[in-house]
Amino acid sequence: MIAWVLEKLIVVRDFMARPALLAHAARTTLAALLALYLAFALQLDTPYSAMVTVMIVSHPVQGSILAKSLWRLGGTLLGGAAAVVLMALAPQTPWLYLAGLAVWVGLGAAASTLLRGFRSYGAVLAGYTVALILPFAVSDPNSIFLVVTRRVAVVSLGIVCSAFVSAALVRPTAERGLERLLAGLLRDLVAYARIGLDPGQGEALRPLRNALGAKIGALETAIQFAAAEMPERALQATALREAAAGMFGAITAAAALTEAPPAHGPALSALLAETREALDLAAQSLAGQAGPAQEGGARDGAGLGGAIDRLDALRVRTQAALVAPESLNDSDALLVGDRLADLLGELVRALSGLDVSRHGIVREGPQRNAIHLDTEWAVRNGVRGALAVMLGGAMWFETAWPSGAMMLAGLTPNVVLLSLRERPSSDAIHLLWGIALGSLLGLFYLLWVLPQITDFPLLALWLAPPVFLAAAAMTAPPTMFYAIGFIVFFITLLMPSNPMVYDPAFFLDSAFATLVGAALTVLVHRYILPVDSRALRRHLLSEISADFARAFAAQEPEAVAWETRMHDRMRLLAARLRAANVPAELTLRNGFAALRLGRDVLRLRFLLAGDAWATQRVLDAIVARIAGERAALANAALFLHARADLPDEAERAAGLRRAAALLPAVESLARLHRHFFRQALSREPLPKASS
Repeated sequence: MIAWVLEKLIVVRDFMARPALLAHAARTTLAALLALYLAFALQLDTPYSAMVTVMIVSHPVQGSILAKSLWRLGGTLLGGAAAVVLMALAPQTPWLYLAGLAVWVGLGAAASTLLRGFRSYGAVLAGYTVALILPFAVSDPNSIFLVVTRRVAVVSLGIVCSAFVSAALVRPTAERGLERLLAGLLRDLVAYARIGLDPGQGEALRPLRNALGAKIGALETAIQFAAAEMPERALQATALREAAAGMFGAITAAAALTEAPPAHGPALSALLAETREALDLAAQSLAGQAGPAQEGGARDGAGLGGAIDRLDALRVRTQAALVAPESLNDSDALLVGDRLADLLGELVRALSGLDVSRHGIVREGPQRNAIHLDTEWAVRNGVRGALAVMLGGAMWFETAWPSGAMMLAGLTPNVVLLSLRERPSSDAIHLLWGIALGSLLGLFYLLWVLPQITDFPLLALWLAPPVFLAAAAMTAPPTMFYAIGFIVFFITLLMPSNPMVYDPAFFLDSAFATLVGAALTVLVHRYILPVDSRALRRHLLSEISADFARAFAAQEPEAVAWETRMHDRMRLLAARLRAANVPAELTLRNGFAALRLGRDVLRLRFLLAGDAWATQRVLDAIVARIAGERAALANAALFLHARADLPDEAERAAGLRRAAALLPAVESLARLHRHFFRQALSREPLPKASS
């Protein structure tokens, strides 16, 4: 036991010894105390709520504080407006008001599930803000506007104090963080592509691919942070998302290229050799070995810009070789050439992201990437939020508990916020323990500390240690919800105000109500409507299968949106498998194979555009091969070659031959993953392609 305690103390010592962490905790403490002081000076009714706001928006990165603060303010304003409307509709009918509150909270929880980043936070806040306002205005409906105004005032003050301290004491770091993340991602991507140029490297690429996918998923958050710190970054955000789409495309293209059969020929060998040289140049530039960008945004011809230009020129040359029969004159060479052209194009899109970041150079029209929208999970989260409100409200109304409003105000945000987590039941228990600890410390402060305090400096001196420790602990995932429960409810239950009110009975009643709300949160998430992580994974896999089937549909999906959505689903699936600590290799292989084959199907549809008969013949052959007809794709390849030799198909001959060259790769994927593909295609009948 003693050894265990000593081990934990060493871990805490090492954790707290980081200068950046200590600086963040000190800034957060300063901002929280400043918010409390100004709330006292402005004589706000709930000054401690400004302090709580600072703790909630706390983050080591300035851009995160700004972005989260703006969405918190927007959610608070929207929730306040909704509270006024709901109270106006049902001022004397508590059950009707409770039903309206449940519906609103459910809508906010559902919307937050479908959104990402701080947009999600704004939506869930708009939902539960009503639960923080309405219960305290039920006894006096005429006071609703005043309650809303007070809530908006303290939240705004907390946001302003947090942003001011961060801006005064921290240099903008999100922009540098974004550029570091981009450069690191591109270094890894170039190394990945370099390996993919050699045949038979699929096994070597697999772990790199999974790591790259996770890092690209973090790019969206970094873009939001940088855009909040520097408005000009917002103008580049869509271009950076286009670069992220290129990264996803390059991941798939390199995996397809390395699995293509070896091909030879002077033209192809020269293209591959020059591609290796261009990638080496890009790697040197990204590692800082090439010259820096020139002043005024000009790109160093020997650096990254030169590498991008060389890769783009190689893409053009490879495309030209694909339509010149004398250059790549056999199916294997055509397949490798097509895969190489695809990889080069995606690398240019990806590497251009750093040009955008450094110089604002945009090569092509940017677009927003498609993401996974889990409507089933959104509905479930919405129902859970509404159910929690009805459960807490029924307990309050039926028992006529004076502190029922406090219980409902704690229960609602706890349930809806934790619904977005991968393991909410364990997080809810951590939150409960944190609230219990905060209640005990709050009681100690109320009985023995605050009665001895006569001025604000002494109050700040006593409040600073728990705030400092909580701010530090909130940055570590294992202790985050312990710290949130502790500090938020320590401050809320203690209610430091001016003048201070010492009422131990009210404190104990409020603490008990808060603990009951936290216990109901555990009950809801663990027993009443738990988050079924296994069902979430199954649903995500079914969505991947459905996307695979859509590649064959009559209405052809837009290729970039289809691929970025598939990659986003694969990233989420990998994260959920890791969180559940279950074997993931087979599932991820099948999912990535669906992405690969779906991408090839869209590629075939592009190459055969304008020839509805050939397109339908090839799609039918792929479906037949998945169903078990071994000769289907070989026959389709013979059909395409024969069609390419027809005199009236001279203009389409190159596309027909390239499509025929892709079919052996399709055959390989269909053979290895036939069972998974057959299940995916059997979920619903496929419509015929339009003629």
